[in-house]
Amino acid sequence: MEHIMSSPPHEVPLPPPGQDEALGGIEESPHPNGFHHQQSTSLDQGLAQSPRQEDPSTRYTPPVQTAPPISRPASGLSNPAHQAYNDYRQSSGEPSSNGRNHVVIKVGMVGDAQIGKTSLMVKYVEGSWDEDYIQTLGVNFMEKTISIRNTEITFSIWDLGGQREFVNMLPLVCNDAVAILFMFDLTRKSTLNSIKEWYRQGRGFNKTAIPILVGTKYDHFVNFPPQDQEEISNQVRAQRGRALR
Repeated sequence: MEHIMSSPPHEVPLPPPGQDEALGGIEESPHPNGFHHQQSTSLDQGLAQSPRQEDPSTRYTPPVQTAPPISRPASGLSNPAHQAYNDYRQSSGEPSSNGRNHVVIKVGMVGDAQIGKTSLMVKYVEGSWDEDYIQTLGVNFMEKTISIRNTEITFSIWDLGGQREFVNMLPLVCNDAVAILFMFDLTRKSTLNSIKEWYRQGRGFNKTAIPILVGTKYDHFVNFPPQDQEEISNQVRAQRGRALR
């Protein structure tokens, strides 16, 4: 019997301002700042040391206050994607606490905005559709764990926002991915035309990932006139052939 565990989505902080780049030529940027840490307040280093002849009883020593540790979320994502990325790389292939083998499979999702990437991810992980559109700002990250025999398999799913200002986070989604879903909206030809560029950029960061072309909103597509459906289907075949050359 399949045992399933899921975690809520997490949103990665926006990239620093001034790094908006078009799809045509992005450069890998440093990972967003946000390491898991503990905070504490220390004595004011600006306080001058008292002379030796001063009566010690008259000195004022500020108390040292220590903030409580920052707890890790239940999903294992510690604030930003940088920590989650490190956790992902360290956990794959390690035995779990119950003695089973644990395998992590990273899957990236890329494509234009408003094509249903996040909805597909939430549907797979939580089993429900979110009717309200929520724009992905940066990267969304979700996990789903299934058990097959003596092995726990965790699908680590990374969803990149489709706006141009987020393409500098593409390496975070594509690096070390086993598969990359190149997604488009069946009802909007422009999103299909963008696939070739998404493919070129994604393969630039990961040449070994399995590329999967996914068309969304099929429930609306089937209501199109037959001639429109045929035209879009032919365009998909042609686009797939050009992208894989």
